[in-house]
Amino acid sequence: MQTSFVIQQVVVLALLMAVGYIATKKDIINENISKGMTQILTAIALPALIISSFNMSYSKDTLRGVLLIFGYSIGIHIITLLISKILFIKYPKEKKAVLIFGTAFPNSGFMGLPLILELFGQEAVLSASVFMIPYHTILWTYGEKMLSKEKTQSPFKVLVKTPALIAVFLGTIMFILKIEMPYVVSKPLTMLAALTSPLSMLILGEKMTKLKLKEIIGDKDIYYGCFIKLIIAPITALLLLKAINAPQLLTSIVVTMQSLPTAILLVVLTQKHDCEIEFALKFNIMSHILSILTIPIISVLL
Repeated sequence: MQTSFVIQQVVVLALLMAVGYIATKKDIINENISKGMTQILTAIALPALIISSFNMSYSKDTLRGVLLIFGYSIGIHIITLLISKILFIKYPKEKKAVLIFGTAFPNSGFMGLPLILELFGQEAVLSASVFMIPYHTILWTYGEKMLSKEKTQSPFKVLVKTPALIAVFLGTIMFILKIEMPYVVSKPLTMLAALTSPLSMLILGEKMTKLKLKEIIGDKDIYYGCFIKLIIAPITALLLLKAINAPQLLTSIVVTMQSLPTAILLVVLTQKHDCEIEFALKFNIMSHILSILTIPIISVLL
């Protein structure tokens, strides 16, 4: 992977984020519009991108790669959670939960799939989509339970209502049965999938207006959390995958996913469960800002 190309792609995403920030400041984007864009992104654009990635013929190597990355995803998420528990052990319960959640669950959907598409191509999105199956399963079970003070909704009910996982399920059926979509279906899906990057970055730009930068800069805990999330987590994944001699493309996909900033769902779920909302928002925003610098650094190691 060429570092210069990675830098270009990150800069492109950063510029889109800046457009969202400026548009919000100019009252072009407000909270209601942002919520609407989020619904379009999660319910239409992302599922279209995922289903499109499964619309291909496959070889034994492709199938082997899908099974491997599924296993890698389970292992990396469990190991990241365990390491995070150790590294954030000194913090109070609620703040520790935010830091662990934020480190273990990157912004794979909003930012990850578009970036993987640009860096590695359509076939890599297939592997990245499979990577997100354990991601969503662990996030909506163990992850939300960490942030919750009360009994959470049944994880199974949440999972079957998650558009991204529904798309993976439908795509998997197409993939296994070798069902090829006709042009009149595949073309609209491709066009809808193209909305993923701009929508996700506009939404992030809107979120960045919620806090004053001065409030974030003075919080040392945020910097420590971002260092663990953006540097330690992807390097740990890289070392582990190198140790087991994982295929280079799969290694690049997993490490790139782990190098992403924390998931926007961190903010959504802390608001839902009234758990360190302001700290979660600071962590989320700063991790996105710093990732503009750290993602190219990680790409050098790859």
